[in-house]
Amino acid sequence: MEELDLSGKLVATDITLASPACHKADAAEVVPNAGRLEYIPALVEIVKKHDISLVVPMTDLDLRSLARQKEHFQENGCTVMVGSEKHITLCQDKARTNEILPKAGLSTIRTMSLAKFRTRPFYPCFIKPIRGSASVGTSVIHNKKELKAHIATFGELMIVQEYVPGQEYTIDVYRSRDGKVRCVVPRQRLVVRSGEVEKGITIKDKQLIKSATTLAGMLGDIWGVLCCQCRRHPGNEPRFFEINPRFGGGSPLSIAAGANLPLYLLQEVLGEPITAEIGDFTDRLMMLRYDQAIYNFADDPTSLPGYNEPLFR
Repeated sequence: MEELDLSGKLVATDITLASPACHKADAAEVVPNAGRLEYIPALVEIVKKHDISLVVPMTDLDLRSLARQKEHFQENGCTVMVGSEKHITLCQDKARTNEILPKAGLSTIRTMSLAKFRTRPFYPCFIKPIRGSASVGTSVIHNKKELKAHIATFGELMIVQEYVPGQEYTIDVYRSRDGKVRCVVPRQRLVVRSGEVEKGITIKDKQLIKSATTLAGMLGDIWGVLCCQCRRHPGNEPRFFEINPRFGGGSPLSIAAGANLPLYLLQEVLGEPITAEIGDFTDRLMMLRYDQAIYNFADDPTSLPGYNEPLFR
């Protein structure tokens, strides 16, 4: 990275090399599924093999495993951008997330267990897994018939929320290990596809920045890059409903707007001054995403996921 006069390499991991990231990184390694016992030992071996100094989780799937076993990485001179399992669980459990929001003096969205909802149902409502990712298992429900069909598909481990129309924001945050919030960038989600923002725009809004700073300050030992989500009618208080203690899928927009989140992370890990400043980003920068193909020769097509039967996501 030029800003730090630093050389190094980026190593990507995935369960298959048929992954775009694996062909964009300097090196790539195949790992077991995050839920398997072999996953963390495999990552540690990759750290040793490539002399890796920093591991950055990009999905929710391995956050708790990494939190539980981060000392294995530390023993090999490697930092993992992750907090404790206690505080990771606090963020990932949607019901518990909803409990801490009022303590921060923030408006939230009425949330209840599926069992409680059934005693006094209301429609429309919004349903989602207690622990979930990428909007899998989430839906707006308009009647009892839709609710029954949704639960038949995704199971009973759900929470139900009041459906709140209005603008939706994801707010990227950098919080250093001393608990100080260094960077806050609200970005309005204009179009969302499969849980990921397809069109978005940065919004330099003092109310959103202040609210996200307050919320991030209550997250225990969560550090590094995180994001939170809220909805709001124009002029009203934002109502928060989710915290993700990792890079958000739309964080490239914040980076393009001048909030260099990867740089701040490297500065902190290297013991350098963190150059982030709250509010220091380009306002109204819009991101318009499109699909881009990567072409690569496959030595053995039969080993590719989706070879015997296509995968649908």
